[in-house]
Amino acid sequence: NMLKNRKRLTVSKSMNQESVFNTVYANRDESFIRAIVDQNVTAYSGSRLRIRLLDDLFAGRFLIRKGTYLYAQVSGFTGQRVNLSITSILQGEQILPVRLDVYDNDGLPGLYVPASAFREFSKELGITTSQGMNLQQAETNSQLVMSLLQKMFQSTSTAVKKLIRQNKAKLKYNTQVYLIDPEELRNNQNNY
Repeated sequence: NMLKNRKRLTVSKSMNQESVFNTVYANRDESFIRAIVDQNVTAYSGSRLRIRLLDDLFAGRFLIRKGTYLYAQVSGFTGQRVNLSITSILQGEQILPVRLDVYDNDGLPGLYVPASAFREFSKELGITTSQGMNLQQAETNSQLVMSLLQKMFQSTSTAVKKLIRQNKAKLKYNTQVYLIDPEELRNNQNNY
């Protein structure tokens, strides 16, 4: 895998001066980088999502100011979540290699999407099947039953093909997220 071998800059939140006077504990929960989803989008695997920073951050020695746009890529779907990661930041003339995972504010990786394609898909199938059954009971003509079953099978297999081709979920503008460097997270968790 190309990404595994390439150099990556460590990303951390830029702490402002006043935080120096606070205790370590007061600051603990403020260490994640905050950002918001900056567009309404129907996300497919591989599609990109614009994210706006709410905090300053350092990528290596480069300061990235809040308000900067970053672009996350949809890396997959699990359960009712859309997994997103940021692998580079464009800063002036520099393209900075990073690895930031997008976390939802429930503390889990990926964005939680309640009305996900999975649920809608199974609902659709349920409706098709029950309509088919009722018609079957009402109709004794076996040829009609056969053609109904065939139609059901076709529509199901088309739906499955479509779903495999386009897992998708609607992501909302202004959803707050956290950007977390998995390396940093591991290091922090070792100190708990």
